[in-house]
Amino acid sequence: TGASGNLGGRVADLLSEKEQSLRLMVRDMNEAPQLPKAEVVEANYDDPDSLDHAFSGIDAAFVVSVHAKPMERALLHKNAFDAAARAEVKHLVYTSFQGASPTSKFPFARDHHQSEQYLQASRVPFTSLRNNFYLDLIPEFFNEDGFILGPAADGALAWVARDDIARVAAAKLVAPLGQNEILDVTGPEALTMAETAERISALAGRELHYRPESVEEGRKWRSTLGAPDWEVDAWLGSYEAAAAGELAQTSETVLRITGRHPLSIEAFFSANPHWLDSLQV
Repeated sequence: TGASGNLGGRVADLLSEKEQSLRLMVRDMNEAPQLPKAEVVEANYDDPDSLDHAFSGIDAAFVVSVHAKPMERALLHKNAFDAAARAEVKHLVYTSFQGASPTSKFPFARDHHQSEQYLQASRVPFTSLRNNFYLDLIPEFFNEDGFILGPAADGALAWVARDDIARVAAAKLVAPLGQNEILDVTGPEALTMAETAERISALAGRELHYRPESVEEGRKWRSTLGAPDWEVDAWLGSYEAAAAGELAQTSETVLRITGRHPLSIEAFFSANPHWLDSLQV
């Protein structure tokens, strides 16, 4: 699923390089990647009939979490899990979130917990990848003045590159363990927002900073951006989760499964300097 997206597209490319036969599920046929030995189907998580067609006759499924209101989102994921169960899929890899818990400060982490409950109830053998925040997206945390603003305090995040997540996912799709497993997928180190800003400053050639703010301060200005309340809650909750230490634990998952150390901030952005374009003055 999500074959036209950043993560799903990376996984599809890796599997294609391994000469795997693929079925690529997209919401718009015009956006499907062109890969050898790949069939393309149009389907959507809110259309169970389309999912039955998409999942029919496959061995392993990669189910990418979607962007939607928490709990409504978990029900969309449930539709995919149920379709996989009806199709008797042998293994399913799901993109969850580190710290998934009913008590997480981050609304989407609570949603991922509910999604994992639905996945377990489906009885489809699975790997749930509890990914930390995407390292690639660090530049998007800065405003135009070069500040990260949020109630993260001194909490740390173990930023992970989507390339590393994709390699783990591809490996699990080709050679699953054979039993249910939940894996934290992180980068090599945990950094506070202030440390992250300092490290990105050196790469971008520009002074960048983190300015802590209270939840109330954050809600006041974020509520003027036109986003729905649930998105504002999610933005603030991501920082609160960091402050609570939910995202600071690193794991050996990437190295153990891929045989490669996870990418550091310097390694990723040195190899992909265009990801820093939004920070240029």
